[in-house]
Amino acid sequence: MEQLKEKIFMLEQLFKKTDFDFDELTKMDLNEKIYENIEKERIVNSFLFRYAKIQDSMGAKLFKEILYALKEIDNYSIPMKDVLNKMEKLGIIKDATTWDRLREIRNDISHEYPLDYEERLENLKKAMWGYANLKSIFNDIKIYLKRESLLD
Repeated sequence: MEQLKEKIFMLEQLFKKTDFDFDELTKMDLNEKIYENIEKERIVNSFLFRYAKIQDSMGAKLFKEILYALKEIDNYSIPMKDVLNKMEKLGIIKDATTWDRLREIRNDISHEYPLDYEERLENLKKAMWGYANLKSIFNDIKIYLKRESLLD
């Protein structure tokens, strides 16, 4: 149970830091010029890095920890597809397909070309959409865990 609480706490801290970058991005005119300004590009890169870290931490670590705490699995070597199906069946996440989309966005970010500004802007906008979804999923998870008495 303690590991689950630690993962939740770590993610809460990541969300707090990412919120700052997300808020800054929502104030910007998102076009190629943001890559000409070192401070704006730093905010973009910080946001994208944290988006990927949150998405990965939730999917690869938190989801399995939740299923383990609920005694739905007895080890962590379960395929991600099975994890998502169990999470959806239990009502912890609303839609496994949305999670797949969030993972695709993370993959797109990590494989973009630095000089293809159009692709970078498109990925940034997708990540901003994805971040709002990650926050919503995370909040739903915390509500579920409190209801199941797995969180204070």
